[in-house]
Amino acid sequence: MLSLRNKRERFTLLNTPVIFCILIIITILRIYSLHISPIELSVDEAQYWHWSRNIDFGYFTKPPLIAWLIGFSTFIFGNEEWAVRIFSPIIHLFISLVLWGAAKSSFGSNSGKIAALIWMFTPAASLGGFIISTDTPLLLFWSLALFFLLISIRQNSSFSSLFVGIFLGFAFLSKYAALYLFIFFIIWWLIYDRSNFLSVKNIFIIFITSILIASTNIYWNYLNDFATVNHTISNANLSVITLNYHNVIDFLSSQFLVFGPLLFLLYLLVIMDSFFQEKKISLLGMVSFPIIFLITIQSYLKIANANWAVVAYVGATLIISNYVNMTRITFFRITFYFGLFLNVVISAYILMITINGSFYPLDLKSNPLRKNLGFENLASKIHETFIEEKVSKIIFEKRGDISRFNYYLNRYDNDLENKIFIKTDSLIPGNFYESNFNYDLINKTKGEKILIVRNSSNLIMNTYRLNDIKLIKTITTKTVNNLERTYHLYVGKIK
Repeated sequence: MLSLRNKRERFTLLNTPVIFCILIIITILRIYSLHISPIELSVDEAQYWHWSRNIDFGYFTKPPLIAWLIGFSTFIFGNEEWAVRIFSPIIHLFISLVLWGAAKSSFGSNSGKIAALIWMFTPAASLGGFIISTDTPLLLFWSLALFFLLISIRQNSSFSSLFVGIFLGFAFLSKYAALYLFIFFIIWWLIYDRSNFLSVKNIFIIFITSILIASTNIYWNYLNDFATVNHTISNANLSVITLNYHNVIDFLSSQFLVFGPLLFLLYLLVIMDSFFQEKKISLLGMVSFPIIFLITIQSYLKIANANWAVVAYVGATLIISNYVNMTRITFFRITFYFGLFLNVVISAYILMITINGSFYPLDLKSNPLRKNLGFENLASKIHETFIEEKVSKIIFEKRGDISRFNYYLNRYDNDLENKIFIKTDSLIPGNFYESNFNYDLINKTKGEKILIVRNSSNLIMNTYRLNDIKLIKTITTKTVNNLERTYHLYVGKIK
């Protein structure tokens, strides 16, 4: 076991104003990249924007806070892509500052500066600064809850515990993965603490406060047959087990890109030692590594996305910031320097991709950017057909299509609001659109014209129960490397 305890050496680092300026400059560059980027909204981003048009305490697949954020930013700045995403780089700046404060108060001034730099340049923050997702607010409130939790443990403070509960509750309103923090914190308390540093009273304060904050979404779920909870459970459903070790390799490989290749290795190197250190380090170990381990098991039993363990790297950042400040081991410090530099390079490359909409100089056979290009151009052609043919409704067949086209057809004037639906054969809704915009469940008037948009030309006529179905036009646009995206537009009349 690698032991780095009681090996303090002064760590020379840039001074505080320089570190702060670096954080601000990187954030400004990321905001600028959002403003000029040609990359269009992803499926999830467009869906979150749709939610933000009707503020509620919950939605079919996620808690509400992501919609609240987008609703606020678009109310101020309008409905452009950059306005939908604007809170992402700003929130990651706040996370860096929170981790700076957490590491400084727990391990010293230099550790705070290191933690801020580590987070700002992690690939997770670099990519997350461009994409608005439920992980964005989750990471902020997770960081704040952990910050005040470290204070509560040090001071056994009821006031700090109150803030732990508040921010834990808001983390829950961001994404249900916030439960990991409470569960593994309680496990840590039972193993390491048992009222030595944090009283039962303060545990109770944390629990009650977080429940009160989260109660709005819990009540919304109660009124809506626990739609979001059931969807979340179905994502982790282990009734169909694959036992595929390739999924494990894919997931663990992705973690090197989430936290950074060398920093993830350093984290794995020191994490076991962390469980045998003093209370703060052992807590950080408990709210980080078990999450990665649990999702790794999930990936073996079924599948797991790369971002499912991203909250673990909040604690990992604080652990690394402490160890690199304490250790005299040359290998560790050199590896950290190089690892941080490598993350800076990766961050710069992600920024370049954002600005140019290209992976140049890499020539990828399967360019993922193709999925987020061309929809705005196609939407204008669909809208023209809608006007020309005097149709009353537009029907899509895939969530990916209805989500993005709904955004590009409605972001300026909303004249197609509630006129866009999805056709599905599923008896049980699998997503927000199947639950709320199901073509088969809407009222139809005999003779009204329907526009069907699909990316396949083999339309089964009986599926829609329409008269006079005919192919109006085929629309095409280029994406990347001269690849094309094509849709076929059909018009028919309700029988």
